[in-house]
Parts: sequence; C-alpha cells; structure tokens
Amino acid sequence: MATLQLTFKDIREEVQRYLGYGRHTGFDSISEDPRGDVLSCIERGLRQFYNPAPLPNETSSHEWSFLRSESVVATVAPYTAGLVSGSAGSTAVAGGSTTFTSAMVGRLFIAGEQVRDVATFSSTTLIGLDRALDTALSSSSYEIIANEYDLPSDFGGIKGAINFKDGDGYVPLQLVNESSIRMMRAREEIRKDRPEFAAIIPKTADNDTTSAQAFQLSVYPFPDKVYDLYFSYTVLPNSIADDTASSSHDSNVPLGGMVHSETILAACLAVAEQIVDEFNNPGKMQARYQERLAASISFDRRNMLPDGFGYNADNSDRKIDLPSRRRIQTVSYNNTVYP
Repeated sequence: MATLQLTFKDIREEVQRYLGYGRHTGFDSISEDPRGDVLSCIERGLRQFYNPAPLPNETSSHEWSFLRSESVVATVAPYTAGLVSGSAGSTAVAGGSTTFTSAMVGRLFIAGEQVRDVATFSSTTLIGLDRALDTALSSSSYEIIANEYDLPSDFGGIKGAINFKDGDGYVPLQLVNESSIRMMRAREEIRKDRPEFAAIIPKTADNDTTSAQAFQLSVYPFPDKVYDLYFSYTVLPNSIADDTASSSHDSNVPLGGMVHSETILAACLAVAEQIVDEFNNPGKMQARYQERLAASISFDRRNMLPDGFGYNADNSDRKIDLPSRRRIQTVSYNNTVYP
C-alpha cells in the first residue's frame, strides 16, 4: 500500500478534530452518539465522492475508473435427470432418480405442453409449481431451465459488452430492456440455444429486507448448455467501517488510492462542516471539496484513457474480416496527438 494512502484512522481523526471530539481520541473511547456523528460524516462523504455531482458546465457525473470490476456468469444447462409424476389439479411434482435443488426455485418447469415456474423446493425428489397441472404426469420426461442469473452483490451497472469465453467465436450478447426479453419469449415456443440477448433486471425486494437491492441477468434464448458470460461492471462499494466501539477498522482504506485521498478527506470534512454550522452552506470545506473533486476527475480522465480507440471501420465494403489489417492508432492535428 502506498504510504501516503489515507486509512480510516487518518480520516476519522481529522473528522473528530473538526467536530471537536479530539483528534487523538480512540474510536473506542468516544461515546455512542459522537461516534455515530463521525461515522456518518465519513460514510456520507464517501457516498458523495463515489457518486459526485456533475462539474460546472457538465451534464453528467463522472464515473470513476477504479469503481470497475470484472465478473463471469456461468449459465446452467437444462436439467432432465430422471422422470416426474404429478396429479392433475395439483402443484406437487415428485421425481424418480432426480436431484432437485433449492437453486431451481424460479426456473421454468416444462413437461410436454405444460410450462410452469418452480415455486418451492421440498427435497431432492419433490418440488412445487406456481400453478396446478392441467393433466397428470406419470413417469414423464421433463426439463427445468434456468432463465435468470444472479449478478455480483456489488453490481452497479454493466460497462461495455457481455462476451463469451475467449476463443468461442460467438458474437457478444445484445443488451436490451427486460420487456424485449419477455416479448421474445412470449411470441415463440420455448427456444433453447446460445444466448443472443440479455437484460438487467432488479430482484424482487421490499422495504422490510435488510439486504441491499440486487440484480439479475436475464438472457434469451434459454441456454442449451453451459456458457461463460464475461462482463465489466460498476462497483457499489461497501462501508469502510461500522460504529462498533473498537479500533478494528482503523487500517481499512477507501477505494480510490493515494491520489484521491485528499479529495475523500475533503468530502468527509464538507459533511462535518454542515453538521457544525448548518447555515454556512456551502462553506470553506465544501469549496475545498469541489476544488479537489475537479482535480481528481481530471487525473482520472487523463491517466485512465487508452492510447486510442482502435481503427474506425464498419467493414461495409468487405465481407471477410481481416484482423491483421486492423490497427490501433491515434489522431494528430497540428502536431498534437489525440486518443
């Protein structure tokens, strides 16, 4: 770790001093309410730094290069092991030589012309459907197909294309909205093939849950086998600490690294300023934060850009792709090189 990187201890000591709680007072020595004030300033400061307001004369907020990560979703092949039986008018389906799992809840159950959702899991040989069977099943063949896949818990949005494994030679998935996926599923019979389309959908949640909003990847057609889908995404950071009366979090560091440490500190002190003097808004600390934010954004844009965006060709004049002819280059004007 860079020695100039600010830790949670460094930030909280500065916030404690600004709020009047003493710079060198241990976090475990501060009473509960002041400790909550300190942590609130740090967490609010980090939130406004990670998702900053647009700079003057700009229409959108900056997206930090360090808040990006990569992940892979492995699709699931249709499950067809064993045979199933069930009575007409019943939602229960019993399996013979099956190994049902709880992960199958929410997937499609297909037996002949009957299509249902798996609603409950009871055992490796017993599941429940969302609607009763129209006709009885007796030692019948079936399929259970996965149609949605959980995305990382810190997922905050797709960045770029969703690609298959290197060397597969498949075209990247086309990202569409969720209603387009539903329309394609509704107008065709159940289609199993290599996925061509994908949509990001929020998982069902309510205000009573203690979990953060999560997201899923919905694909079409339904995967006919296992495919590895690779993608980059925006990261939603976790809290740097909690309000427990201990110094166990003092060595934690915020995302952004040394180069953005002063901006992060300025963001936290700007929030502390609002607490100390709510009528002085914006004040000196807020102005300092805006100054540091502009510097951090400038650094992020300047140092994280590629040298070039590649050769701009649409291949409309040739039918054969010639990778060897493609080149990475920059553009120059009056001896100034632009990416």
